Amino acid sequence: MDNLVALSTVTSAMRARDILKKHGIKSQVTRIPSSYNKGQCSYGLKINNKLMEAVEILRDNNIKVSGRALEDLF
Repeated sequence: MDNLVALSTVTSAMRARDILKKHGIKSQVTRIPSSYNKGQCSYGLKINNKLMEAVEILRDNNIKVSGRALEDLF
């Protein structure tokens, strides 16, 4: 089961992916369903494990995480 981390733009998602890779956390850029993000388009990352660590790393690198969820909630 994948965890999803919502970010505001595809650029932020790609930057976040690269930062997490440097910390040994694998992630994949994905489009977040509009039903999850209040009708707005957004992008995010699928992260298999280490979700809390990943979110902390992103925040430490000034990347705003706008939400988190399990993929099976969609």
